[in-house]
Amino acid sequence: MTPDTFDVVFQQLNESFVLMTSDGVILSINQSAVSAITANGVDRGHDDIRRRNLSEFVADPQTSLSSLLRSARRASGQTIGALRFCGSEEPARVYCQRIVTSPSDPCFLLMRIASRSDSLNQFATLNDKVNQLNGEISRRRTAERALRVERDVAVFGRDIGIALVQSADLEPAMSQCTDLMVDRLGAAFARIWLADENGETLRLVASSGIYTHTDGDHSQIAFGDYKIGRIAVQQQPHVTNQVVGDKEIHNQQWAQREAMVAFAGYPLIDDGATVGVMGIFAQQKLSETVVIAMASVANAIALRIRKQSIQDGLAKQTLALREADRRKDEFLAMLSHELRNPLAPVRSGLDLLAMEKTEYHDTITLMQTQVEHLVRLVDDLMDVSRIMRGKVQLRRRNVELSHLVGQAVATLADALQDRHLELVVPETPTYVVADPVRLKQVVENLVKNACKYSDEGSRIWVKLSQRESRVLIHVQDDGIGIDPELLPHLFDLFTQSPRTLDRSQGGLGIGLTLVKSLVELHGGSVTAMSEGLGKGSTFTIDLPFDENSVPASEPATESDPVVTELSCRPLRILAVDDNRSARTMLARLFEKMGPHQVTTAEDGPSAIEEFKKLDPDLVLLDIGLPGMDGYAVAKAFGQLRQDRSCLLVALTGYGRKEDRERSRASGFDVHLVKPPGVQQLRDLLRHPKLSGP
Repeated sequence: MTPDTFDVVFQQLNESFVLMTSDGVILSINQSAVSAITANGVDRGHDDIRRRNLSEFVADPQTSLSSLLRSARRASGQTIGALRFCGSEEPARVYCQRIVTSPSDPCFLLMRIASRSDSLNQFATLNDKVNQLNGEISRRRTAERALRVERDVAVFGRDIGIALVQSADLEPAMSQCTDLMVDRLGAAFARIWLADENGETLRLVASSGIYTHTDGDHSQIAFGDYKIGRIAVQQQPHVTNQVVGDKEIHNQQWAQREAMVAFAGYPLIDDGATVGVMGIFAQQKLSETVVIAMASVANAIALRIRKQSIQDGLAKQTLALREADRRKDEFLAMLSHELRNPLAPVRSGLDLLAMEKTEYHDTITLMQTQVEHLVRLVDDLMDVSRIMRGKVQLRRRNVELSHLVGQAVATLADALQDRHLELVVPETPTYVVADPVRLKQVVENLVKNACKYSDEGSRIWVKLSQRESRVLIHVQDDGIGIDPELLPHLFDLFTQSPRTLDRSQGGLGIGLTLVKSLVELHGGSVTAMSEGLGKGSTFTIDLPFDENSVPASEPATESDPVVTELSCRPLRILAVDDNRSARTMLARLFEKMGPHQVTTAEDGPSAIEEFKKLDPDLVLLDIGLPGMDGYAVAKAFGQLRQDRSCLLVALTGYGRKEDRERSRASGFDVHLVKPPGVQQLRDLLRHPKLSGP
């Protein structure tokens, strides 16, 4: 297509077109383009412009036009640029396209000059794009701000959480929280109050920032007073960025003087109850981040306060339980002491009467049995208390069970005289590693229980058997049986079957608890079976059996004196007890046992005087003397006797392990628990320490 042909086509177009060489020489131009490039739109014909270079009509052609032509010659597509034509104040947008007719011919450049309306449309379009971009930027900034707020709140919450769990004590944890509120949220100061147990008063426990004291005017705030007290009552937060003028802020003069601008206070609520209040003051407006951050940690701080309250409550309960347990132990010890003291003269008196031949022998024997029963009840009560507190230590050794079971049954001969007992034991000796005293106590309790809950003439079976690596002891009776509802609780402390007026079973309901505890200490178990009321019952003790166990002789226990068969020589005996009946009966018993010289004393000073006069071989000294107690008297005796052989016996109603240890440390040789039996007194007379001439 020739330039003339372009001319014909261009003149038909409303838009401005220029055909030029690659150097910018105008080959063809339509009238619209002439108007666009000439100064002030002067009307010139296209013939006047043809063959002229476009640079003549462009302001600053060396930069804008040269750059445009250079780019157009290289580009395969359209090149967009802007040219300010002479006489025009604003540049016009132009579009250049390189045209190649044939490889051998030079290229042409076809330029379209955008009209003003087109430029305006493009500007409007551009403006819309800019507005859209601004909107997108605004949305992104909003999203970024939200993310930043979320991040800052999360970081603040994390740090508060760490502070709450790092400190075991509440007040240091609260102080760390207020420190974080000041450091992270820009507060002038931050405070936390805790509610008292009655929910009536708030106590300031943490304060950080420009005020760090906790003992000022606002250290104690009643619920409903000031803004803090009202927040506690209303359980609603109070947030303001206009402290000055806010009627909730009590001290306006202070707020103005300290340039306070904002306040945020939040109730600390747990399970519907206000457990505290936290608040911050700031000298600048509170941002959205600060408000959200404060609200986000209120629950966590409230939970920490509640947790501490629970822990404190549990600690108080633990202390109270320990104190109650201590008082219970003291009560049981005192009860034992008070029960044993009056039993001592009764038992001694009956033992003294039993030594005489009298027509009342059966009556005396019956009374002795009842006294022994009462003594055993006291012993059981103390035993179960010690076992439940883990203060019983077994003295294990190899024990032959057939012999031990036989001894236990023989001990209860009087109780069994109206029952038919069948004892079944294996022919081959069966050995277990156990404490013989405690295991015998277990068997005795079960057999005694069978007697108690069966009528005269009933049958009782005691069977010993071995099954693989276990040894079983069965105690069976055809007595009143056990109510099925009682079976699951049978071994609980103080549990008994219902009594009727026509049945006289005694006891405190501790025997089976004692059995279970002692058997479990041996690594065994005990079970009870009954088909119901009136159908008897069976108790089974299951103990571990050691095939490697070998027979061994029973050593003397630590607390028992070693008894020999030496003849008893006349002794000088001093009995000291503030209970006149007890010391009188004790003296008569010893006088009945041999030609002994017995002297008594009722208190510490008189005992020391008698000790000096008598130079005794044996002293039985009551621990609970008025004024100067037995321990002090024993120490005085120790200084007086020096190298002289004198058996010093503690006689007391206290039989705990710690009581025995204390008496030993005070110089006593033997510890006897009241009331002493006649055999125990005879054993004392045969003590090795008294065997000399």
